[in-house]
Amino acid sequence: MNIKRLRIFHEVFVTGSITRAAERSFVSQPAASKMLANFEAEIGYKLFVRHNGKLLPTDEAHFLHDEVYSILQGLSHLEDSLKAARNNKGGRLRICSIFGPAYRFLPELIADYMKKNPGVQVSLHHAGCSVIRQGVASGQYQIGLVDKSESSLSHESFSMDLPCFCAVPLDHPAAQLDEVTLADAGTSPWITLDSENATTRELRRAYDDAGIAFNRIIEVHTTVHAMSFVNLGMGLTLVDALNCRYFSDAFNFPNIRLLPFRPRIMEPLEIITSNVRPLSGVARDFYDGLILELGKMLGGEQAPKA
Repeated sequence: MNIKRLRIFHEVFVTGSITRAAERSFVSQPAASKMLANFEAEIGYKLFVRHNGKLLPTDEAHFLHDEVYSILQGLSHLEDSLKAARNNKGGRLRICSIFGPAYRFLPELIADYMKKNPGVQVSLHHAGCSVIRQGVASGQYQIGLVDKSESSLSHESFSMDLPCFCAVPLDHPAAQLDEVTLADAGTSPWITLDSENATTRELRRAYDDAGIAFNRIIEVHTTVHAMSFVNLGMGLTLVDALNCRYFSDAFNFPNIRLLPFRPRIMEPLEIITSNVRPLSGVARDFYDGLILELGKMLGGEQAPKA
């Protein structure tokens, strides 16, 4: 497989233009056109169709691009590692996380680590659980943080549960309490993550066990989106301890109070690494610090600042 052809394919995919792809790849336009034509001839199907002066990817191109992009990223990481080794730098740390930890927790941890290890190069990506698992298994990422525990032959994992608090609008009667119970929430509307999320399932089960109607009105992708709706007075939501930790200084939600919630509901967090690729010294050092910091943070399980 010719790497130059893969690069041209990627550049045409993201720009929709042979001319722009050639410029970004530092080759002539005829050379770029020839490489793309040779690539299509090699794989046996068309990758682009022209429409209104722009090259649009075919369905096959969309299917192929994810794999090609992973290959190009891996090659870039390899090149960086070779340069770092030649320049006696400290190595590279590649992390991918779901949104919650990636918002403030990981950046703070990485910043502190880099101050102590200035030669380390770091990449921090945000993605969904399945992409993170695939990336760790393939070696694209060294450390992944996901919110769904799942046995795998490709990963080593360390799991912990994050206690959840209840985000309540200030005009809700429960906002005056020291903690919110299911009876206090009653039939109030809820904003939750998707139906398969662990906290959503546990909350629904708690309502079913109590014989109370579960009134979910909005489904969102992240806890931050849920808090936005709570801040607008739309209902209640559950917030895990990581997001609670940074609530006061990271989020501008003046109409929210965070309170302990009963029954106790936990958000799973799993830190995964490859079980076929040992962590480098840099990655192992950071991983150990990550586990230690999470343990310290969750040790007290204290309520967030008001």
